[in-house]
Amino acid sequence: MINTENIVIGTADTEHLNSGDPQGEKWVVGECDVSIRPGWFYHPYEDSLVKTPQELVDIYYKSVGRNAVLLLNIPPDTRGLFHEEAINSLKEFRNIINETFRNNLAQGKNITASNYRLKHKKFSPSNVLDNDNRTYWAADDTLSEVWLEIDLEEEVVFDRIMIQEPIRFGQRISEFTVECYIKDTWVTIARGTTVGYKRLLRVQPIKALKVRLNIIKFNNTPAVSSFGIYKASKLDRKIYSVYINKVIQK
Repeated sequence: MINTENIVIGTADTEHLNSGDPQGEKWVVGECDVSIRPGWFYHPYEDSLVKTPQELVDIYYKSVGRNAVLLLNIPPDTRGLFHEEAINSLKEFRNIINETFRNNLAQGKNITASNYRLKHKKFSPSNVLDNDNRTYWAADDTLSEVWLEIDLEEEVVFDRIMIQEPIRFGQRISEFTVECYIKDTWVTIARGTTVGYKRLLRVQPIKALKVRLNIIKFNNTPAVSSFGIYKASKLDRKIYSVYINKVIQK
């Protein structure tokens, strides 16, 4: 959300644009503009500097995974074609994303909620795992905190988390945590603020029996359309060993 009264044409109010305004009257999607090369145009001497598939995956999580739109610049070469290095990198990038998010390990499991709106099936927690973004879970209006809990029935290993709100109703979640039930104890493995259309979290590989999404703060009735846990592609995990200590992600 932004307040357009604070934006003046010809000036750059970066502080306001970078942080937004929860009370703003306009919702504007964040846009992430990146080139697959060091610059925006093709130069033969940059053929070896095309971003790797792993670098593109990292950008994907930092843009699409944070409720933004990714605009990836791929300049044509002197033939008017995309260079082979760019094509190969893009194909492997797509393979990594497809492999990672092909199988939601929470799909088909039992999900419960601290509350669901009016006890009506339209707002049932089961809607979160039905693979349909048009359906959603929602809570009653009078609550200060709510949660969704998934019983995985057996210990499952995962390292990626996806949360989605029914964005047609706007962004509502302001703060959340994700907990896992590990060796008879609930452990917080991730923490975040806004969710929006899609929030992706990368965490240390976790082996858990249950997963719980705690919605701690919200600016309107909390609602979630999808929740998923995934195991990243091996080609992705190799480079993200550096994230091993970044269990809490903002």
